[in-house]
Amino acid sequence: MARAGPPMVFRYAACFLLPIAFIIILSPVFAFKSSLCTRGSSSYVAVGRLCPKSSITSLSNGNGRRPPFPPSSIIFPPLFASDSGNSGEGKEEEEGGAEEGSLLDKAKSFFSDPENRKDTTLFVTSFLISLGIRAFIVEPRYIPSLSMYPTFLVGDQLAVEKVTKTYKNYERGDVVVFNPTQGYQEYVSRDPYITDKSRINEALIKRIIAKGGDVVEVKDGRLFVNGVAQEEKYIAEGPAYVWGPRRVPDGMYMVLGDNRNHSLDSHIWGFLPKENIIGRAICKYWPPWRLGLVEGPLSS
Repeated sequence: MARAGPPMVFRYAACFLLPIAFIIILSPVFAFKSSLCTRGSSSYVAVGRLCPKSSITSLSNGNGRRPPFPPSSIIFPPLFASDSGNSGEGKEEEEGGAEEGSLLDKAKSFFSDPENRKDTTLFVTSFLISLGIRAFIVEPRYIPSLSMYPTFLVGDQLAVEKVTKTYKNYERGDVVVFNPTQGYQEYVSRDPYITDKSRINEALIKRIIAKGGDVVEVKDGRLFVNGVAQEEKYIAEGPAYVWGPRRVPDGMYMVLGDNRNHSLDSHIWGFLPKENIIGRAICKYWPPWRLGLVEGPLSS
């Protein structure tokens, strides 16, 4: 049986704290935008049309009245304008305008403001932290098909953790996200019934049903691992095909979709190398009414 302990605690914590973490990570981005929108004309050089109409509070046309929105000379500063004069209707060259500075000068001017430096530092730091979390700890994924029905529905979003693979092996019953194998790509490229070849390199999600050294057989609508019929309460229906018996090579896994008769998986394109696995699906977090843990490993 699956053992209780730190892995299960980690799964519960990740499931309920992940949405909050995403909000915390992304909130500085919106704070950065908001602060620029309320600081005045110099900030519009950086944000362009990012700011809403209602946020313009400090712009003036020289007579104490707010100019009509958008003030083209601010939203589109000389940085984006042509050096030569424009002949379009309603456009006149300003008299006595200062000569356009270089891009480097504009950058120096922007970063000379302590508030701009503070906001930029906050934005870059948050961005790098979010990239680090996604690359090494956990990343979001969405479900594009019904191959894992009824465990996942189309549009479900889930968290895929990448930490436990560094200190423990994957077990039968784990739901994993992985990069497509060469066998999968070759099968898709030559199958005339698969017309959409654009997703040939996209990651896949399946359930591990056997690992290296296991002997697998599918018959009579049941899955047998090492001669023992498996109880699979999560599948849509029993498999309507016959496969095996075959031994899973060391360092590889056999993966099947929970929607057994409508899944392009190991019984078609072969075994999954361990190095192709990105991580383990731990919980569904969107939509909110489907929030919950992904069912864990089966009995050994």
